[in-house]
Amino acid sequence: MYALARAREQIAGLLQQHGLEVTVDDIRTAEADVEADIAVPLFRVARKHGDSPQSLAESLAGRLNLSGTMFKAATALRGYLNFTLNRSQFARAVFADFVRLPDRYGSSEAGAGRTIVIDYSSPNIAKPFSVGHLRSTVIGQALRNIFAWLGYRVIGDNHLGDWGTQFGKLLCAFARWGQEAELAADPTGHLLALYVRFHDEAQRNPELEAEARNWFRRLEVGEPEVRATWQRFVALSSAEFQRIYERLGVTFDQTLGESFYQDRLEGVVRRALERGIARREKPLEPVRTGDDERLTDETVVLIPLEQYGIKVPLILQKSDGTSLYATREIACVEYRIETWQPEKILYVVGNEQELYFRQLNAALKLLGYDTPCVHVNFGLVRLAEGRMSTREGRVVLLQSVMDEAVRRARSVLTERAMTEAEKDRVAEIVGIAAIKYADLSQNRVKEVVFDWNRMLALDGDSAPYLLYAHTRCCSILRKAQTAGQTLGEPSEIGHHPSAEEFSLILDIAQFPDVVAAAASTYEPHRIANHLYRLAQDFSVFYNKVPVLRAQTNELAAARLNLVRMTATVLKIGLGLLGIEAPERM
Repeated sequence: MYALARAREQIAGLLQQHGLEVTVDDIRTAEADVEADIAVPLFRVARKHGDSPQSLAESLAGRLNLSGTMFKAATALRGYLNFTLNRSQFARAVFADFVRLPDRYGSSEAGAGRTIVIDYSSPNIAKPFSVGHLRSTVIGQALRNIFAWLGYRVIGDNHLGDWGTQFGKLLCAFARWGQEAELAADPTGHLLALYVRFHDEAQRNPELEAEARNWFRRLEVGEPEVRATWQRFVALSSAEFQRIYERLGVTFDQTLGESFYQDRLEGVVRRALERGIARREKPLEPVRTGDDERLTDETVVLIPLEQYGIKVPLILQKSDGTSLYATREIACVEYRIETWQPEKILYVVGNEQELYFRQLNAALKLLGYDTPCVHVNFGLVRLAEGRMSTREGRVVLLQSVMDEAVRRARSVLTERAMTEAEKDRVAEIVGIAAIKYADLSQNRVKEVVFDWNRMLALDGDSAPYLLYAHTRCCSILRKAQTAGQTLGEPSEIGHHPSAEEFSLILDIAQFPDVVAAAASTYEPHRIANHLYRLAQDFSVFYNKVPVLRAQTNELAAARLNLVRMTATVLKIGLGLLGIEAPERM
C-alpha cells in the first residue's frame, strides 16, 4: 500500500472511531482553492446523523487526535473536513515507497490470480490501416499495459475481421476486375479500390449483391479455389498490419481471425435452438443482419431479447445458412472462456456498437455464460467533411500520418548535436509518441475530428512536452553524476518544503492512485493528464528551485532524488501509454 492510500486509511480510521461510516472511497484530494491536501465530504454522513455538514466538520476538526498520523491539522470548510499533511513526514513515506519499488513504482498485485482478455485493434482484412483504426489499437494496448502493471494476467487478442459478407463482395470484385500486378505492388490499396468499385457498381447493378452473397457461401462451404484466393488476401493484409504494429510498438498475445471459429458456428446455432432461446422465423420488423447494411425480412435463426428490454433480436444465421458476425463472436467468447477462464472480456470498440454489446451479453446469459463482455467504447475519428468510410474511399491512411509526424519531428532536430542516425531514431520515437498521446490524452468516449496539427502537435499538452521534461531530468542527473554528487532523501528538503518541491512529491504520491483509476474506468487519459500536470510542476520547480547549486550538499542530494523520482514516474507512465521515453533528445 502506497503513502497516499495509507493516509486515507488513517483518516477513515479516525472518523470511524467517532462512529462515522466513512470509507477510503469517500476521501478525495482537496480542491485547488483550499489550503489543505485531502478532503472528506460530510454531506451524506451528516444527514444520517441529523447534523449539518459544516457543523459536523467543525466539531470533528476540534476533536480529532492527529498524533501518530501523517497529518498536522484538520479544518472545516463548506461541509468538508480537510486535512493538511505533515509534509516532511509524508515526503519520507513517499520516498520509502519509491525505494521499495524503484523500477515498478505505481504497480501492485491487485490482479494476482485474475485473468482479463482484451480485444483490441481487430482491423478488417483487405482494408488499409487508417487513422480510424488507431483509437482501438492504442487504447487497447494501453489498457493491456496498465492491467499487467497491476498484476493481472492479460491476454491481448487481435480478432481480425477476415470472414463475412464483405469478403463475398471482395471475391466477386476481384474475379471481375482484379489485377495481379496491382495486388502485388499495393495489396490493401488495390483491394480497397476493388471494394469501393464494387459498391459503386452495385448501385447501378443490384444483382451484384446477390452474386457477392453467393461468393461468401462458396467461401464458407470451402471451395478450394475460393479459399485459396481469400487466404492470399489474409496473408498480404496481415503482413501489412504487422509492419504498422511494429512501428507503433503494439503487441498481442494472440491473433486469430473470425474464420478460426468457423467449425464452432454450427454448434452455436444448434445449442441455441436446443435450449429454446433461438427460433427460426421472420423478424417482426426488418433488421440489419450485422455483416453489412442490408435489411432482411427473410426467415432466419434469431434470439429474441425482449426479457432484457432489448427490442431488436440477435440474428445467428441467415436464410441461406451462412453465419453472421454475432455467431462468430459467440463462438469466440466460448473459446476464450474455455482457454483462459477470464473474469471479464474487454472489447475496445466504437460507441456505435453499444446496442450490439447489450445484445451479445444478453444472448450469452441465455446460453448459460456469466463472463461479462465489457464494451470499452470510444468516439470515432471523423473528417471535417463527415465520417470516414472505407466503401466510399474516404479515409486517412495511418502510414501517411506516421510518416508526416516523423518528418515534422526530424525537422526540429536539424541543429541538434547528434549523429544523423540518432536524429532518425529520436524523430521516430517523438513522431509516433505525438500520434499516440494526441489520442490517449483525450477522454476516449469523445468523438475526434481529425486534424493534422492536433494529431502531430510537438508542443503544449503533447508527448514531446512530456518527453522533454523526462530528458531534462536525465540531463540534471547526468551532470550531478559527472560532478560526483549523490542522491539523498527528499525529507532532507526540510520541515518546510517549498510549494514547488511539495507539488512534485504530491504528484508522485498520487501516481499509483491514478494508475488504479485508469484501470477501473478503462480510461488511459487519466494517466496522460496526470503526467502532463507532473511535467508542468517539474517545469516550475526547475525554473524556481536550484538543484545542483542548492545551499547545502544535503539539500542538493535531496532535490536530486526528487528529480530522479520525477523522471521515473514520467518514464513509467509514458511506458504504460505505450510511449518510449529516451534519455536524450
